[in-house]
Amino acid sequence: MAGRRVVIFGWAQSVHVQRWVQGLKQRGFEIKLVSLGGKPLAGIDNKNFPYGGKWRYPLHALQAARAATAFKPDLVHVHYAGGFGLWGLVTRFHPTLVSVWGADIMESAAPPIMRGLVRRVLSHAIWVTATSHFLADICSTLAPVTKNKLSVIPFGVAIPPICSPLPAGDTIGICFLKAHRAKYGPDLLIRALAISARSVPNVSLSLAGQGEMTDDLKKLAQTCGLGEHIRFTGFIPPEKVYEFITRHHFMVMPSVSESESFGVAALEAGACGRAVIASRIGGVPEVVRDGYTGLLVSPGNVTQLAEAITRLACDHGLMDRFGRTAYEHVKQQYDWEKSLDAMAGLYERLIDETKKNPTV
Repeated sequence: MAGRRVVIFGWAQSVHVQRWVQGLKQRGFEIKLVSLGGKPLAGIDNKNFPYGGKWRYPLHALQAARAATAFKPDLVHVHYAGGFGLWGLVTRFHPTLVSVWGADIMESAAPPIMRGLVRRVLSHAIWVTATSHFLADICSTLAPVTKNKLSVIPFGVAIPPICSPLPAGDTIGICFLKAHRAKYGPDLLIRALAISARSVPNVSLSLAGQGEMTDDLKKLAQTCGLGEHIRFTGFIPPEKVYEFITRHHFMVMPSVSESESFGVAALEAGACGRAVIASRIGGVPEVVRDGYTGLLVSPGNVTQLAEAITRLACDHGLMDRFGRTAYEHVKQQYDWEKSLDAMAGLYERLIDETKKNPTV
């Protein structure tokens, strides 16, 4: 594997891209990251073009392709089939691997011109990876050619050596760990909490993150009489996420968008030994197993969400059992080291097969 060189097209500011780049470098690959925007990663060969809107993807496509080929890679890996997929097409390198993330083949691919581009990107790729079986099915429907060249490799998470016990004390802590955007349903969570707090007055919610809805969410919390029950914690840096989660009893993910194709936050909760209440939507049911590692509710249904919060908050034994099961489930299925092994193994296979038969 020594000397195997890989160009990754992806956003340098993405935590997921950063983890793949750094993890694969530790596996012995020589990595060059070519990005539109974001800060260069320390210790990595970077080429970053300034971000000024989506039109910058076609503007910098030729430059990105030149930067990639100048590295003399053995493989080009495209993260996100939209704008970065265009760079992969323009580079015209073989072999090219494409990883779909969700919105790139569900939301961004809705306009006909983008749908055509994404299909070309997927057709050009020698192989495609998806983070969930749900997303793999969407991908196969959009571009049937991918059915025979597709693997499911999830965004794994680090697994602590032990399952963290639930916090002591009378207050039942709930956490939300998403951007404050309508598709993630933070307003629905506040409305549901207002109902649950009538029968569970010792419940407390930490709304991490920020976004365009933050100010309105603060007003909604006051309107619902939840000023003492909700804490707006702001952005939680990746290295503090587990510490944040373990201060709470369970997590709630009330997403309403089908583009919720996976649910890394739910995996992080499970790794911390915490149950999750989530919407039965997209790829979330693959991560949150209803009645086993948490509870699933209909997306957008505030009443069901409130009932689930009340049920879990009132049953310490159920919280503990779900949390322990979630820990074992994530440990067995979503260990980050296993995800790295799978991706590194795929790299090796694609590179070796191409060298044996470069015309394929």
